[in-house]
Amino acid sequence: MTEVKLVKKEIVEQQLVAITCNCCAKRFEVPEQGGYEELANFHDFEVEGDYGSEYPQDMDRISFTLCGHCLQAFTATFKVKPTIEDCLG
Repeated sequence: MTEVKLVKKEIVEQQLVAITCNCCAKRFEVPEQGGYEELANFHDFEVEGDYGSEYPQDMDRISFTLCGHCLQAFTATFKVKPTIEDCLG
């Protein structure tokens, strides 16, 4: 015979509440419903140091977020311009 009972379980999830540019400190608070379009103006980066690298050092990882304005200003300082590809087609 199999016996069962109803059990109420609480599910805990991570929910993004805000995102901040590490450069200019522009902050966007994510609304409860809708209005997520502004998130497209924030870009997350991770840089991991390889063995023997000066910065970041061996196997250290730097994580940061830049808004579109700061990303554009940052890449404008490059002596060799980055490649921009149209990924849609």
